[in-house]
Amino acid sequence: MSDRSVFVFSEELLNYRFSSHHPFNQMRLKLTLDLLRKIGAIDEEHIVAPRMATDEELHLVHDPNFVNAVKLAGQGKLKGDSAEGYGLGTEDTPIFANMHEASALLVGGTLTAVDYVMTGKANHALHLGGGLHHGFRGKASGFCIYNDSSVAIKYLQEKYNARVLYVDTDAHHGDGVQWSFYDDPNVCTLSIHETGRYLFPGTGNVNERGQGKGYGYSFNIPVDAFTEDESWLDAYRNALMEVAEFFKPDVILTQNGADAHYLDPLTHLSSTMKIYREIPKLAHEVAHKYCGGKWIAVGGGGYDIWRVVPRAWSLIWLEMIENSNCYGSLPHEWIEEWKDQAPVELPQEWDDPEDLYPPIPRKPEITEKNAQTVEKALYPIRSNKKSETV
Repeated sequence: MSDRSVFVFSEELLNYRFSSHHPFNQMRLKLTLDLLRKIGAIDEEHIVAPRMATDEELHLVHDPNFVNAVKLAGQGKLKGDSAEGYGLGTEDTPIFANMHEASALLVGGTLTAVDYVMTGKANHALHLGGGLHHGFRGKASGFCIYNDSSVAIKYLQEKYNARVLYVDTDAHHGDGVQWSFYDDPNVCTLSIHETGRYLFPGTGNVNERGQGKGYGYSFNIPVDAFTEDESWLDAYRNALMEVAEFFKPDVILTQNGADAHYLDPLTHLSSTMKIYREIPKLAHEVAHKYCGGKWIAVGGGGYDIWRVVPRAWSLIWLEMIENSNCYGSLPHEWIEEWKDQAPVELPQEWDDPEDLYPPIPRKPEITEKNAQTVEKALYPIRSNKKSETV
C-alpha cells in the first residue's frame, strides 16, 4: 500500500449547480483547494481528475428509469408530473442543463477515489465533490441527485469484496446511504447528526438499527439542537471507536459535511472548528487500526462556503498528509484573493474565536441528553460485551 494521498478534483465538478441562489454551491471546492495551495500543502501531483460514472455503475444503486429521467430532465425533455415523481424540479433539487453528466461526474469522482485506494495507488483519497447522501434508488432528494456514497459502497462490495464502514458527520442524517444497506451485514453505517425533530430529513432515530440480516449494523446518534463541541466530540469519539471495534471493516468511507458549525445557515448546532480538527484525526486512526490505512473521504453539506467549509475541509487533507500547518493566521494571500467576492468578512484564523456565540442556556441538559442518546445507540455493542465477560 502506497503512503500517497490523492485529491480528486477538476473544474468540471463545479457544473453541479442548481442556480445562482441555491445554497448548494460547489464554489467551496475551489475555495478549499486554493487555501491548500496558498499554504503549500498540495501539489499538482496530488490532484487526480474524476471520471464519469457509467450507467452500469449508477445502476448498482439507482433504478434505470430514474437515471433515464435525470438524462431527460437535463435535456429539458421531462414533463412536470414525471419530474416531481422522481424528486426533480423541486425547490430543493431544481432541474438544470446537463444534470445527468454533472451528477455522474460526482459519482465517478468517488469511484476514482475508491480505485486509487483499493488498488494500492494511494493510502487515502479525498473527493470533496462527493458526499451526496440523500439520493435514493429512484428519487432525488435534499440537493442530491445520484448518491455517490451508496454507489461507491456497492462498487466496493462487487469489485473488491470489501466490508465497508460508512461514517457520516453531516448535520443532516445520512438517510439515502442507510436505507440502501439497511439489510446488509457487510456494510455498517454510523451517522451523527442533528435530531430530525427540527431538521431535514427527519430520520436517523436511535432505534433505526437495520433489518433482517442487517439488523445491528446501522447506528444513529441524533444530537440535540444547540449541541456544542465537547458534547458532539464525546458522542463521536465513543461511537466511532466502539463501532469500528465491533465491525472491523476492510475500508472506511467518511462523509464530511461541514454544516454542524454554528455559522451554518441551514442547521441549529453550535460546534466550532474544534470538531473539524478531530473528525479526520479519529477517522485516520480507525483506518490504520482496522483497514490497513484504507480511507476514502467525501464532502457533503456545508452552506457557509466562505467562513466554514474551506477551513473544515482543508483539515481533512492536512490530516491525510500528516501536515500540521493549520494553526494561527490564515494566509493573507487567500484572504486577499477572495475577500471582494465574499458577502461576509472572511476569517483571519484557522480556529474560531472563543466568543463566536453567546452561552447556550441549556448546555448541561443538552449534554446529558446526548450522553443518554449515545448510550442507547451503543447499547447492543455494550450489552454483548458484558455478556461475553460474564
